[in-house]
Amino acid sequence: MTHDDRGERVAVSNRQRRWKIETGLLTQIAEGALDRAGGKDAPLGIVLVDDAAIARLNAQYHHRQGPTDVLSFDYGEGQRELVVSVERAVVQARRYRTTPGRELALYVVHGILHVHGYNDLTAAQRRRMRAAERRLMSHLGRQFELGRLVSR
Repeated sequence: MTHDDRGERVAVSNRQRRWKIETGLLTQIAEGALDRAGGKDAPLGIVLVDDAAIARLNAQYHHRQGPTDVLSFDYGEGQRELVVSVERAVVQARRYRTTPGRELALYVVHGILHVHGYNDLTAAQRRRMRAAERRLMSHLGRQFELGRLVSR
C-alpha cells in the first residue's frame, strides 16, 4: 500500500460476502477519522472479514478464543492494518440498538486510535480511549451517513 498522487491513505479490502459494504464511504469515514486523530500520516489498510476469519486471527495473534470486533496491526515503517468483522458489527448493532454501519464505523475509529497510540488495557486508558471515540464518532456522524455503510 502506498500513497498515490491524490494523497489517499486508506485501502479497503472486503473479504466477506454476506453484507454489502459501501467501501467508498468507509474510505471517506476512515480518512476523516485519520484527519481528526492526528499523529501518524502513514497509509492504512482495512480488511473486512467475517467472525470465523477474525476468530482465527484473534487466536493466532492474541491467544484468545472467539471472534472480536477489530484487530489493529502496526507493522512499522508506515505499514498499518485493521482487520474488522462485519458480522460482529451486525450482531452488536442489534444488541446495542444501533445500525450496523455506525457499529462498523466505531470499530474503524477504535482501530485507528490503537494505531495512533491509544490503549484500553487499564481503566484510565479505557476512559481516555472512549472519550476520543465519542468525539470522533460525533464528528463523523455529522459529516457522513453512517447508516448507509452496511446493507444486506
